[in-house]
Amino acid sequence: MTYKHIVFDIDGTLIDTEYAILHSLQKTLEVTLNKKIEISKLTFALGIPGENALEKLGVDNISATLELWIENMNEFSDRINIFSGIDDVLKALTSSGYKLGIVTSKTKDEFIQDFYKLEINNYFDIVVCADDTEKHKPFPDPLIKYMELSRVEKHEILYIGDTEYDMNCARLSKIDFALAGWGVHTNKHIQATYYLKEPTDIFTILFSKRNKKNLSDWLKWAMELQFIGQVGLTYSKDNFDIERFQRIREISAEILSNYTDYGVEKINDIFCNETGFQTPKIDTRAAIFNNDKILLVKELDGKWSLPGGWVDVNQSIYSNIIKEVKEEAGLKVIPKKIIAAQDRNKHNYPVYAYGICKVFILCENNGGKFETNIETIESEYFSMDNLPDLALEKNTVEQIKMCFASNNSDKWEALFD
Repeated sequence: MTYKHIVFDIDGTLIDTEYAILHSLQKTLEVTLNKKIEISKLTFALGIPGENALEKLGVDNISATLELWIENMNEFSDRINIFSGIDDVLKALTSSGYKLGIVTSKTKDEFIQDFYKLEINNYFDIVVCADDTEKHKPFPDPLIKYMELSRVEKHEILYIGDTEYDMNCARLSKIDFALAGWGVHTNKHIQATYYLKEPTDIFTILFSKRNKKNLSDWLKWAMELQFIGQVGLTYSKDNFDIERFQRIREISAEILSNYTDYGVEKINDIFCNETGFQTPKIDTRAAIFNNDKILLVKELDGKWSLPGGWVDVNQSIYSNIIKEVKEEAGLKVIPKKIIAAQDRNKHNYPVYAYGICKVFILCENNGGKFETNIETIESEYFSMDNLPDLALEKNTVEQIKMCFASNNSDKWEALFD
């Protein structure tokens, strides 16, 4: 799906409140129930409204007990922390143009008390608390409320949480759910669209374009036949086998010609013109930033792309991207890190009849200016919310967002298909 809103649970997803919640609850129950309950028997209270937890424990005066519980939470406030990597992820998502929201079982008072002091509340546009709906998790009401407030469709939302209550809330809302593995006790019985090990795994979901168009069957068959034919021609010694493999290659070209507007000769020229063991081509693309704007070059057809191109013979990825940026944008750059290595046909359209590995590289501008050349006609820096008409066969909006996220992350790890 192409998600526009990333919605988070709080406890166990954004912040680690487990110790504070359970120990303050234990202390509260010592007063109200006159007994000390083991922490292990109170874990069910994580991720549900405090009122519901107290009700399950058989507390009579829920309102007064809830006030005492909140008061006791203050004693353990120093044990409430943001999960490692979350701040970095929120910053990267925001800069990439995603809208962030919260759906929590906390009341507004609890939300303000526990969350505001951590100074990450400014990342979020919409917050739905327990007192915003009549029914709470695991019912769908909180996420339905979020959809009403944000005016987006369910397929545009990804909800991230750590409990079975979060799962059921998403399931009943028919919204995709990602399980926050860093805060979960056990994923037993929790069905999720995605399972996240670390907060940065969110990037893999958003930038792998899982809503990609699948290759048509006929194109898959043609590509496989071409591969078999080329490998056979490379390694076969028998003349009869060579003829058979040549014919297999011809059939692959005929299939492509039959389903496209190209003649067999043209197909042979672009599809069956290589020798040796067939491997994907490598395409490099440079992400160069200036004040949170990314450099794009305008091609002869008027479309814009990241500077880059095929890796030439005797060039490495490092040296090739330096060469390509100099040729297309006139800049000297220092390649800093690999953002991603992607299978082009899983991300870009139209699908090509041969494999391409696209390597995106974060580069630092080291001087220079645009010069007239035979490939591009101008260069300019663009913000994420003001992108021009992109050459989608070379770079999509999702891929540009990925570059922004990498530039705004201190702990980025290269993505790969």
